Amino acid sequence: MDKKNKKTQICATCGKKLGFFKYQPIWTKKSFCSLKCLREDKRKNPKEERKMRSKGMIKEIKCECNQCGKVWHYLEEDEKKLRSQATNNALLGCSFCCNPIGALFSNKSIDLQRELDKMKKCPSCNSADITKTMIYHEKKT
Repeated sequence: MDKKNKKTQICATCGKKLGFFKYQPIWTKKSFCSLKCLREDKRKNPKEERKMRSKGMIKEIKCECNQCGKVWHYLEEDEKKLRSQATNNALLGCSFCCNPIGALFSNKSIDLQRELDKMKKCPSCNSADITKTMIYHEKKT
């Protein structure tokens, strides 16, 4: 094969030339120079998101049910807090393995996980067939 006909590969996120070592997940045909670029590509608009956060805007998720048409909103921060609390409670429950208090933390973790699942389903028809869109708002003082 001629060197002229050989196609040079570039990173899909940052545009660097790729050498021998590259990241090419099986679910996409894109190639990346590092795991950092792969993670940034998974997010839709990382540059826009960083710009909005620097301006002090809040990210809200608008959900619309494709079955009944109901619309509801929640903050991304709330979802992250619930996820971290559920993980912390599960870890605390594991650390008290033979103690009855461990069951309390384990049950709290399960309850928080249920709340997370409720955010991802329609409140009226309980369908998981929803469309999510990201909306940015200014912080109100």
